[in-house]
Amino acid sequence: MTERKQASTSSPLRILLADDHPIFLIGLRVVLERDPGLRVVGEASSPQDLLELLQSCACEVLVTDFMMPVEQQSDGLRMLESVTRQHPHLPVVVVTMLNNAGLFRSILDLGVMGLLSKASLAAELPEAIAQVRHRRPYVANSIRQTLALAGEVGEHRLGDQEQLSPRELEVTRLLAAGRTVGEIATQLCRSKQTVSAQKVSAMRKLGLSNDAALFLYLQEHGLA
Repeated sequence: MTERKQASTSSPLRILLADDHPIFLIGLRVVLERDPGLRVVGEASSPQDLLELLQSCACEVLVTDFMMPVEQQSDGLRMLESVTRQHPHLPVVVVTMLNNAGLFRSILDLGVMGLLSKASLAAELPEAIAQVRHRRPYVANSIRQTLALAGEVGEHRLGDQEQLSPRELEVTRLLAAGRTVGEIATQLCRSKQTVSAQKVSAMRKLGLSNDAALFLYLQEHGLA
């Protein structure tokens, strides 16, 4: 087990791509492979192809389009739900041309770690990969603005951090520093269940429904 972990740190990050437009797949590959630390190991052009490829191709990050129509079905949320349910530990980055705050929140609520607009993909995808590989959510600036305008994030909607207990604030600060729940538990000599409960309690007090919203809050308040 230790040997596998050591090997993975020195080898390129394995990325799986999914989009139903061949030209866009080529563009994704070009953007990613500018970095020698990243390697595209597979490509899918439909939800079915993607789910089958995930069973046979080992990868560490998935970058997928939201809408990949199949016959009469083009339910991106259903596809993402299947992916996150079957592969709960796989960081998923979703790219989309849509601009709907309610849809964005639904995507993030499924546990997606990265959410990007195709319009700014070339500029933001490398940073998104750098963040999600360390289990830190990344949301594109344009999507943040849409969420803020709709009241999904922003100080006018969120509670004051003074509502948090000292232990909850301690946990959120460590999350902002990139620590996982397990690492925080070890550092603070608490159980993972306790740290997880304190994280959930802090999110509830702040009016946040998912990890991405929590990280946005922490960044906006200078805690990340």
